[in-house]
Amino acid sequence: MTNNKKFARKCSVTGKGMNEGYCWFDGEEYAADENSALKLAKEYGYETLKEAWADDAYYWTEWEELYHDGYYTKDGEWVDTE
Repeated sequence: MTNNKKFARKCSVTGKGMNEGYCWFDGEEYAADENSALKLAKEYGYETLKEAWADDAYYWTEWEELYHDGYYTKDGEWVDTE
């Protein structure tokens, strides 16, 4: 995770803002790090991240753009820019 003041997504586990990480089920949930991703995997019934990956449950990505109407702070607070 970077130290930017604006973040594109919010980690579903830690509640912190993030600009890169794991995207679960095409945006249903997000995980900022491997430990958070493993926690989500287990919540979805997978034993390992490898098992979840094989099932196409998640992918890792970076978000270069923020939402057009706002962004998240480091602490996961939404800031509306409209």
